[in-house]
Amino acid sequence: MVALVFGLCALPVQAEDFFSINSVKYHDRPPKDGCGVWMFVVKEPDKTAIKEFHQCLEVNVSVRENTRSDELTAKAYFFDEGNHLIIAQPAPSKSGTNFMPGNFEMPVLFYKNKPDRFFFEVPEAVRNRQWKAVVVFGDKDEAKSACYPASETDFLLDYPEKTLVKDNPAKKTDRKPAMDPLIEEVVKTKNRNMPQITLFLRPPKGVSDPAEVKGVLAICVLAGGIDDIKRELQKEEMPGDYEGLFDFANKHKLAILAWGSHSMWDPNMNHDELARAQAKAMDESFDTVAEAWERGVKELCEKYGLPNHDFLLWGSCGSAQWAHRLCLRKPDYFLAIDIHIPGSFDKPTPQASKVLWCLTTGELYGGYQRSLRFEKECRKLGYPMVYKAVEGLGHSGSEISTALGFTFFEFALTLKESRDAYDKKMAEVFNKPSAVISTPGQPTTPAQPWPEIFQHPPYYGDIVNQEMYPADQMDMIPQGFRVPLPTKELADAWNH
Repeated sequence: MVALVFGLCALPVQAEDFFSINSVKYHDRPPKDGCGVWMFVVKEPDKTAIKEFHQCLEVNVSVRENTRSDELTAKAYFFDEGNHLIIAQPAPSKSGTNFMPGNFEMPVLFYKNKPDRFFFEVPEAVRNRQWKAVVVFGDKDEAKSACYPASETDFLLDYPEKTLVKDNPAKKTDRKPAMDPLIEEVVKTKNRNMPQITLFLRPPKGVSDPAEVKGVLAICVLAGGIDDIKRELQKEEMPGDYEGLFDFANKHKLAILAWGSHSMWDPNMNHDELARAQAKAMDESFDTVAEAWERGVKELCEKYGLPNHDFLLWGSCGSAQWAHRLCLRKPDYFLAIDIHIPGSFDKPTPQASKVLWCLTTGELYGGYQRSLRFEKECRKLGYPMVYKAVEGLGHSGSEISTALGFTFFEFALTLKESRDAYDKKMAEVFNKPSAVISTPGQPTTPAQPWPEIFQHPPYYGDIVNQEMYPADQMDMIPQGFRVPLPTKELADAWNH
């Protein structure tokens, strides 16, 4: 087994000419690759929002060692023909292409000797006059400057970092390269619809010894491509529906395992709404991807000495559809799964009844009725599931579902030992390693859920009327509407 080294050791590097500005280019129309500053503009009379390209400066830079962008300064100063400052841009503008779903200011990490770029929008205040610009790139110890047009010089221009820029030849600062917080593993799938999976592994903050890692939080990510996923995972915390996941992982010393979602099913139909041949083909297609995911995870866990079971699994929308299909096929890896607003559902498997499930959706979401049917199917198989449909919610995130999800994960972590004991018992029953209990064709585990607290919970929720009752009043809820709430904390979060 290879020892996991999350840190990066290197001899200090002398920082003279640590930063370089290779070029500054002006664009008044999209360049060949279409990358630049795009803004949404509302057009009359139908008020259609379209993306419009804005004049910008493209700045190409390099660094001597890997450096995080949140430790750097990148500014642009615009001057008139008399060398008077018109306006300053304190940070790069959001940039991307007309078709990129998420624009960004700078890459999270600048890599050693690998040129990268960022953009500054040309402010409206200078567009219709003669102007020149100085771009500054560096940190508190060193900075470089470059002018546009290239024929200009900053000799007569005044800007705050000028002294730092001119003092560079005398500067010598010891630096250590920044760690790339991600380990990348590419797995071939033999599936033409998703020919490979790129798995990303991110250690808990401050952890360098694999023995300190207490578990794994698996996240299926919605993104436009691998670069988008990588950029998001390099951040201190992901935004939007993902916000809080990194903090939760760091708090519990969980490594992040992440990959991108890719639809290989009808997102608007459950398994029982499909023709038999169509459902069979989709099952077989995803089976090959799930097998590839397992191969990649086994290799990562073995190579870096990580736990290979009791994962927490999270997904939202399309990634929730991906995540729950994986969990149904590979339940031995997962202690608990939290999914929000999946639009379609696969057929529940008896083997996945040993996983703790939290399913949230919105009563106004198109997938609401499909989620109710899935919950009913799971209940028949004895799934330990917390289900919540948020009133007034459509296809969007929710503070209620987010809080419930984190409370659910906290609860799940308290049951790790119980789950491990359950797996051990089942392995003894079938005289097989727990890792093969869920293999198709093998005897299935009992439908009865393993946590006793789900069989006799202190509270119940009414999943249709959105009301909560203590266990001694559960007859107030029609039997088919009851959802177990195994702790007061979960009951309070559910009833928020």
